[in-house]
Amino acid sequence: MADYATLSGSVVLREPAALPAGTLLTVTLEDVSLADAPAVIVGQTQFEVKDQPTAIPFVLDYPTPAVRAGSVYAARARLTLGERLLFTTTQRNAVDPLNAVPIELVMDPVATDAPPPMPDVSLTNTYWKILEVAGQPVAGSQQLREPQLVLNGQDGRFAGSGGVNRLMGGYTVDGGGLTFSPVASTMMAGAPEAMQQEQAIVAALGAVREFSIAGDQLALVNDSGQPVLRAIAVALR
Repeated sequence: MADYATLSGSVVLREPAALPAGTLLTVTLEDVSLADAPAVIVGQTQFEVKDQPTAIPFVLDYPTPAVRAGSVYAARARLTLGERLLFTTTQRNAVDPLNAVPIELVMDPVATDAPPPMPDVSLTNTYWKILEVAGQPVAGSQQLREPQLVLNGQDGRFAGSGGVNRLMGGYTVDGGGLTFSPVASTMMAGAPEAMQQEQAIVAALGAVREFSIAGDQLALVNDSGQPVLRAIAVALR
């Protein structure tokens, strides 16, 4: 088997549009096998789109030793201008990297007429409702506590819930860096799926190395730059 294989295909816009000069197309092949872990990038290509074809062809090389039989793979694409996201794929595009065939990726526009962004919420002393862990939406239930975190700005401690148990521990902030101490929790039992989700939240907190806030949105990121947890600020009455 060769050291590298190739995934080829084309990218089309669901709504045709004139792309500004300097627009970059990024196509990524990812291992999305684990529901409780971030997707792993297997291969990626990026280049400037210099004309306006109906379909934008791409070729993506990836190392075959990184491909495992039985794993699940998907391709995604993004069009960006600087830090601004213009178009992105919104559906999972399955790929068999052991027997790759040409693929068409359809991208949807990202709204650009939104109102001015709200000021960034403070990391500390904010009720952060957990929306996503390891790339998967957090499920809620009337029988469960709401998964959430509050980082106390005075004593370097945090408290919250994984959905079944109360979570607590310490944290350290250094500029944009953020780490959590080992998480302590109460010892209540819940439904298997609720306990699995809570364990994923605890594991995600242990992997956090950085954070970023955009308005009322919080992303906690691991040492590979992959978001492991996303949350939204909720005003408490």
